[in-house]
Amino acid sequence: MLVSPMDNLEQNSGKIKSLPPKSVRNAVVLPDGTKSTPLGSGTITSLLGEGGMANVYEIWNAQLEVHRAVKLVHPNCSDEARQRFQTEIKITAKLHHPNIIEIHGVGEWNGLPFIEMEKIQGITLEELINARGALPVFAATAIGIMISRALSFAHNQEYVIYGRKYHGVIHRDLKPSNIMICYDGTVKLMDFGIARPTDASIHTTDGSVLGTLQYLSPEQLDGKELDVRTDVYSLGTTLYEILTGVRAFPERNVSRLMMDKVRNRFRPLEDYAAKFPRRLRHLIHKCMLHDREKRVRTAAVLMSELEKTHKSLTIDTPEQVMRRILSTSKPSKIVLSTHRRFPVWLTVAAVFILVVAGLSTIALYRSFRPGTSNKKLAVADEKSPSPTTAGQENRKIESSSEPSARQAAPKPQHEKAVLVSPTPGSVIAEPQAKAVSIAHIAPLPTPSPPQPPEPKSFIEKTIEKHGTENLVVIMRKKLRAGNFREALRVYDHLPENEKDNTKAVIYKLRALGELKDMENLASFLAEVSIDDGEVHLARAKLAYQRGNYAQARTHLARSLSSPRAFMDYEQLEREVKYYQALCATAEFDATPSESSYKAALDAWYQVRSNLRDDPGHRHNQRALSETQRIGEKFRATKG
Repeated sequence: MLVSPMDNLEQNSGKIKSLPPKSVRNAVVLPDGTKSTPLGSGTITSLLGEGGMANVYEIWNAQLEVHRAVKLVHPNCSDEARQRFQTEIKITAKLHHPNIIEIHGVGEWNGLPFIEMEKIQGITLEELINARGALPVFAATAIGIMISRALSFAHNQEYVIYGRKYHGVIHRDLKPSNIMICYDGTVKLMDFGIARPTDASIHTTDGSVLGTLQYLSPEQLDGKELDVRTDVYSLGTTLYEILTGVRAFPERNVSRLMMDKVRNRFRPLEDYAAKFPRRLRHLIHKCMLHDREKRVRTAAVLMSELEKTHKSLTIDTPEQVMRRILSTSKPSKIVLSTHRRFPVWLTVAAVFILVVAGLSTIALYRSFRPGTSNKKLAVADEKSPSPTTAGQENRKIESSSEPSARQAAPKPQHEKAVLVSPTPGSVIAEPQAKAVSIAHIAPLPTPSPPQPPEPKSFIEKTIEKHGTENLVVIMRKKLRAGNFREALRVYDHLPENEKDNTKAVIYKLRALGELKDMENLASFLAEVSIDDGEVHLARAKLAYQRGNYAQARTHLARSLSSPRAFMDYEQLEREVKYYQALCATAEFDATPSESSYKAALDAWYQVRSNLRDDPGHRHNQRALSETQRIGEKFRATKG
């Protein structure tokens, strides 16, 4: 039997339905995945994995024509494990976020409870690291950003379980094997089996340690009260492993591992022979601090810092980065080497010795240079040539560089006297020789008048004005300044391989939308194949303006399930609800009926509910006026 998760929540009672007697449970044999056994909303097609508490199967739902995953509890699980499973159902059913695995339903199979979830087409982060080793820095920031989004949402979600209202949930078991990377680039957090509300301890024995030791926070090991910084610590250790390809605490001996964890003893990222951004190194180390009061405070703060580093590394969105990594052929596994860190005093001593040795070598070289005695060096230093002698030496040098015709001329008899002991005659003779040499020098060409500099192109002026050669960044600045046509001109100057960049595409869509250039907007959307929520929203708006409301609804639905380069989920959801209401209203205006009236009324109610904290928003004002208008129209049609 499969029911909706919300229908299965026992919100008015803390009692948990007991499992069948142990003898009955042990008689149940779990499917091995080789037969088409009915389970949940479909039939089993394969066994995806086996855990200590449950098996995970892939099923095929023939009615919807989709694969799903079903987590089925083992028949010999304890009552405590069953309670944790029930808590996982109740918590995960309330966490609807693009980076958290979606629950479709719950039920029982032969008396054993199960959860039916979305089947993710992809691999776990653990599998990716095992196959490829250390991942690129931008992969670490991309994964970190998406998991931070999921944690920030979970940590701030309000919900009711067992009849009590809670704020936020701590995952408590964040590790690479609980992170799924979809082939479309989306990263999802899963397995909330030991999750618990931030302000309560339910279904956890006092003093017990749950989770994987290598990723547990110090306060988990100490049995202290937990808060959201526990998940921040675990994400820090996961980011460490993504960058290096090895665990921060790789020790397998439990006692030594516990000692390393208690002392928070791990190899710093500076020890690896790889260039990690300083800002990212410090951020990860801060997440892993033993004293949680000094850690990164929240997942939202961590996400903000990761986004800054990510934008300095690439213009691609986190989803684009991971999609590209999974689509590339499997490279050889990257294993980072480490270098031994020397004490500071030893480094200073080594530098001092090298400097002294270098100075000694220079001194010895000068003392024993071939062909030069100390006496000659002393005379050369003390004695400087007279002006006359210096002039003669200069003239000798000049004469050696005369043309070949002068070199062939008879050598003057007085040349020796000129060089050794100059006489007045020699002074008269020298200018004559110079006159001959000047006669053989060709006249200098007449310099051409200076040419005026070529005028700078539009793009050169733009780059100079904004101080960057990144044209996508310039497009953003043009949009913010309201220079929409110039933003389009900048897009036209992008290299062909950058015109498909998600941010560049969205900037162009925004510029065309602001200019209300529907013809070019439609042509551009027909060429674009990027999966982004804002792109689908633009398609929905265009379909609405053309009167194709069914197509508009399809694009609106896709926009909420797609990755987003810029718009946050709340902003996108607000726009989607608004255009859904516009479509419903347009259909009511076309064919007024009770059903279309109720659909439009409900759509505008959703808009107002979404904006209850912002009553002055323009969408809220439109909702009020449209609700009144369609109400009057409906009453008029009823006579």
